[in-house]
Amino acid sequence: MREKLHHYTKQVIFNIVNVSQECGVSLIALSLVFVFFGFTNDIQGQTINGTVKNNSGQPLSFASIIVKGTSVGTTTDFNGKFSLNIPTDAKVLVVNYVGYERTEVDIAGKLKINIVLKEGVSMHSLTIIGSRGKPRSDVDRPDPVDIISIKDLNNTAQADVGQALHYTTPSFSAVKFGINDLAPLVDPASLRGLAPDQILLLVNGKRRHKVSFFSLNNGIGKGQLGNDINAIPSGAIKRVEVLRDGAAAQYGSDAIAGVINMQLNDARSGGSVRMYLGTAFTKPKYDDEGDNSDLDGDPIYGDDMITDGETFSTSVNFGNEWGDDGFINTTLSFTEAEAYDRSGTYTHSAGWYSSNDSIEAALLTINGIDLDRAVLGGPKNTNGGIFINAGKAMNDKWNFYAFGGVTKKEIVGGVFSRSPTRTTRSVLEIFPNGYNPEVPSELTDAQFVSGAKGEIGNDWILDVSTGHGHNDLQLFARNTVNPSMGSASPTQFFTGALNVSQTLINVDASKSLGNTTIAFGTEMRWESFEQSQGQIESWLAGPLADSLDKDVGSAGREGFTDRTEGRWTRRNTGIYAEVECDITEAFLMGGAIRIEDYSDFGSDVSFKAATRYWLTEKVGIRASANRSFRAPALAQVHYSNFSQIAFDNAGNSVVTPFLPSRDVLAQEAFGLSGLEPESSFDLAAGVTAQLNQNFSLTADFYNITIDDRIMVIGGIDATAFPQFNGSSFDEIDIFANLINTTTTGFDFVAHYKKFLKEGNSIDVTLAANFNTTTADDLSDEIPDLFKNDKEEILESNDVIYLIEGTPKQKIILTGNYRTKSIGLQARFTQFGEVTDPQAIYEDANGDDQQQDPYSAKIITDLAVTGFLTDMFSISLGINNIFDVYPEMLIDPQTRGEVIYSRRTNQFGTQGRFASLTLTYDFK
Repeated sequence: MREKLHHYTKQVIFNIVNVSQECGVSLIALSLVFVFFGFTNDIQGQTINGTVKNNSGQPLSFASIIVKGTSVGTTTDFNGKFSLNIPTDAKVLVVNYVGYERTEVDIAGKLKINIVLKEGVSMHSLTIIGSRGKPRSDVDRPDPVDIISIKDLNNTAQADVGQALHYTTPSFSAVKFGINDLAPLVDPASLRGLAPDQILLLVNGKRRHKVSFFSLNNGIGKGQLGNDINAIPSGAIKRVEVLRDGAAAQYGSDAIAGVINMQLNDARSGGSVRMYLGTAFTKPKYDDEGDNSDLDGDPIYGDDMITDGETFSTSVNFGNEWGDDGFINTTLSFTEAEAYDRSGTYTHSAGWYSSNDSIEAALLTINGIDLDRAVLGGPKNTNGGIFINAGKAMNDKWNFYAFGGVTKKEIVGGVFSRSPTRTTRSVLEIFPNGYNPEVPSELTDAQFVSGAKGEIGNDWILDVSTGHGHNDLQLFARNTVNPSMGSASPTQFFTGALNVSQTLINVDASKSLGNTTIAFGTEMRWESFEQSQGQIESWLAGPLADSLDKDVGSAGREGFTDRTEGRWTRRNTGIYAEVECDITEAFLMGGAIRIEDYSDFGSDVSFKAATRYWLTEKVGIRASANRSFRAPALAQVHYSNFSQIAFDNAGNSVVTPFLPSRDVLAQEAFGLSGLEPESSFDLAAGVTAQLNQNFSLTADFYNITIDDRIMVIGGIDATAFPQFNGSSFDEIDIFANLINTTTTGFDFVAHYKKFLKEGNSIDVTLAANFNTTTADDLSDEIPDLFKNDKEEILESNDVIYLIEGTPKQKIILTGNYRTKSIGLQARFTQFGEVTDPQAIYEDANGDDQQQDPYSAKIITDLAVTGFLTDMFSISLGINNIFDVYPEMLIDPQTRGEVIYSRRTNQFGTQGRFASLTLTYDFK
């Protein structure tokens, strides 16, 4: 099938691709030809001009203006101006803008009009994500979209954007990890229970690059490159749009689970200063009855209240006019979050110093050793950044825009303790009392986009842009040693670097033809992945590696060897066409098709069809079908690590190198031939209802089949393959197209909002997601060598984490009550059960048993906000007010230090967290 797709699509875009390699602007020129000579069908009528402003006289850019009862519409430019060709019988314009009340304006007999919008919270915001047609509300769309305003995000009292979305959007999940390889650097995020790399992130509608790294420890998100949502400060965001449907036909690779669009703040005046202070105050416990004992009945923690994870965050946002017809909106942000610890007490039969209890106790006292010394909860995180969003009218028809920013993080994580009795890891000449390595990381994330959008030809809208983004990770280790070097070892190391970059050119053209919108365009993308070796001492096999069987490499984080170093690139060209038509006022249909060609694996085709039909004025039905795909990330193709040491549950070292699928020996040994794209087919159907002006609901069912999922084949016995003789490898990990899966689920959102007397309001939302994923079969692309291991693979730990590692359900009930002087919010979030297949304990008979799935839990959050003046407010939030924790491991792992699963959980292990937020809004 793939060969046929490749053959036909290659013929279509062969010439385009080859010319684009020689001249990056060729596709732009081709698109301009289509624009100038494309089919047009002008609306017969007259033109109305006007402006849209707020009560303060500030122009509102990108306000939606639609002729009531039609799909004829436009948006305002950066100066709040608009010009619209309307039918001769048009009588009313409907004007919408986020944060303002929906307004209907009588235009009978008028050709010029000035519109003033009143501030307020409308029942529904409009969006065009997932379509290039007219803006539509969530209940009017053919596919489901969540629209979360910055006000809603801030009301969660969470410290970052990822966690705010975690508690506002049921289908979205992002859990923090304290110790699991590189997972603590970016919260592994999922949508509809799918993988982090199956979500596409946009900023202002433009594709954003992914991160340069992935975690290779067992657990959710293993081997998957997601997006760093927290690299975009909340102060820079106006709203977040979450499209819960496949959209590769519109946006290209990765949009299997859906699309998240961060719409940036575009205010041209005023601004805000926000300060956030928070800390945990908690008593960790095993279960809801308050027991905090381990398997032997010994207390894990005392009765003292723990306060840690202190967080300070501040952001400043301000808008400025750029001449008379433009704006520059700037956000500065800084956050410092201290580490928090939820580790257990180090225990081992060999002891820290000695297996003799009396000798052990004496040496611990003499040397002042605390066996609770590990910090295994949340890493210390310091980050800061700047984001800018700008636009300026070039003339009456064209606008220039630009946006981007840089964020830098410094994260210091903890790893497992190294005791003096662990002879393979100890260097007593340097650390006679053992040591606790620290693993600092420096992460730089940057994106810059500029472009122009305007009218050309016969009412065609053309958007031409270019952008570049990159993610750079520098890795370090300190307070540690390379045990194989003995006393000659350094104690601080640079262990390597990873970098991804992405350069884009986009050309998009669209035209409204009465009740129909047609669009087409192209995207050219150049990607790179680079891996750099660490300093030689971080991976060198010193003289004690053989003589004393010492571990090799900087303990806690082994460095990348010289064999890993390299830079790899590829090119991608995609073309698409899209149409959306209001066949009648009640019946909407739309469709899109996209052809993409990659320089490293060939071509792929995506398509989508969607419809919505209003059965009555209040109740409608909608459905969609789409085929999407995800190209293997360059890092999945080329990443390697020859000095990687893994640990089993007992804490024993296992030399487990990670080989790239392009490795000659790996291909020869395992029969690999490279990675193929993942492909999906998504069917969805739902009901949407606007029962009255106060109450709406949507309910959507979906079924997503994904073939050729790219996963890590781990723990391959290296000694069974002669290709690795003399390599010292114990086991081998490698990427492959492994399995096919099916995800079935249901989304539900009910929203009630009522404005009361004297400006008071009540707002209640019940939202839920239920999903289940099954592993159906092995991928057709899996090497023949592994096909006889079907049952073992489908029941492997990695597959269980994939299908049962995130909650199968999440239900969020949120209530808000607002007066002129106070705001109250209560939120109840139920997280469904999850499974950790490596949660093993020994029963009374000495047999290993699998711990039951971690049961569902309810987290309760409360917040109160006082509006002291029109500009100043203060908020107190208490998240997880009842101090609920995931269930502890029955048998703590890694010598007692890991007491909560480090591989999966529902909502983190920080416990109760209180915060104070001060906000000053200025005009």
